[in-house]
Amino acid sequence: MTSDTFTSTVKTWKKCAIGSGRSRCRKRRKAGHRPVNILVFNAGSSTLKASLFNENVFLKKGRDATSLLFETNTKVAGGERAPFKKAASGAIQKILKDSGQKKESISMVGHRIVHGGTKLRATTVIDKGVIEEIESRIALAPAHNPNALGCIDAAQSFFGKEIRQIAVFDTAFHRTIPEMRSLYPVPHEWTEKFEIRRYGFHGINHAYCSRRAGEMLPDSAERIIICHLGNGCSLSAVLHGVSVNTTMGFTPLEGLMMGTRCGSIDPGIILHLINNEKFDGEKLDEILNKKSGLLAVSGKTGDMREILEARSGHDEKAALAFDMFIDRLSHYIAAFTASLGGLDTLVFTGGIGEHSAEVRQSVVENLTYLGLRLDAQANKDAVGDDTADATISAKNSKVAILKIRAGEDFEIARQCFEFASAQVFTSWP
Repeated sequence: MTSDTFTSTVKTWKKCAIGSGRSRCRKRRKAGHRPVNILVFNAGSSTLKASLFNENVFLKKGRDATSLLFETNTKVAGGERAPFKKAASGAIQKILKDSGQKKESISMVGHRIVHGGTKLRATTVIDKGVIEEIESRIALAPAHNPNALGCIDAAQSFFGKEIRQIAVFDTAFHRTIPEMRSLYPVPHEWTEKFEIRRYGFHGINHAYCSRRAGEMLPDSAERIIICHLGNGCSLSAVLHGVSVNTTMGFTPLEGLMMGTRCGSIDPGIILHLINNEKFDGEKLDEILNKKSGLLAVSGKTGDMREILEARSGHDEKAALAFDMFIDRLSHYIAAFTASLGGLDTLVFTGGIGEHSAEVRQSVVENLTYLGLRLDAQANKDAVGDDTADATISAKNSKVAILKIRAGEDFEIARQCFEFASAQVFTSWP
């Protein structure tokens, strides 16, 4: 099934996945039904995470510990299609061996695809046409799309056509952003011919955090701003579970200041460097994506942990980098309240968002005029890899503040299961 026909299954999906038909779907799966196991590949720019989930990702609310059967992380040199195919092949073997599962026990394989362009805007079964479309977007996501294709190649080689592979797109969650925000004020030809528009990224985790916030605070989840803060950073404004604005745009370079990416800058700077300083596209790409952001301002590192350590030692450049990061983040949060008509919940997620109490505190202090108040002890306690999702706002805060662990892999597995439960397949294992 292609993305063009996905919308036609929405009514069926609601009946089977979230409505009264859910119990009937469960009954149909009981008789002679083997457990549904979903293998998930999350290909980063230089890392590969493979996870194996069972159907508890769907049948139970929240991220239930019993749904994750096994996971493995691998660093991949080169960041190209062939190395990722090799890494993914090894990950399949390892995950089956270490989890005690057999090849036949895998029901489907889900893949995170960073860029789906204008045609692939919803979860879809991977076929030849989908692969070609993902390939056509490599220029817009050169550090990610080839890597995902390598994982698809590996799964195809290992499993053949016996199971379906499903693509889940980072750009899909943001397809609901209205045109007044998704289009740029440039000639229409650019939009029509070159498909230049705001796509947005990190959508899989933004979707997960939106859903998770609704589970944690069902009465405070109408207007949410989600801060995905890692080496790459983005915000999303979510209204009634739907993305209505995001900071990243045509590429992941736009928006917030990041670890090594500049974020939004005056386009005239680029024109000046090309016209007067003889910079070319390749050099600018290298600098703006890999040598800017926290790294450029601090002169030392793009890692927020190292920035904070240097700042505590009175390093002025590190302090400036931190201040710029907080100022721009606060600016965008405040601006996004206009997109929502107010704010009910602020979410912090991602490596920095989950682990830096100092970043969270500094941002909230800049936004006290909006009624935000932080519980200092709860904020301090909500750090570390083992800490659960937490409410860190004070009792007198007018806005709920949450720390939510990133859940990309869980969300991919959940979307795969719901996609299958929507009776997309003519037969269900």
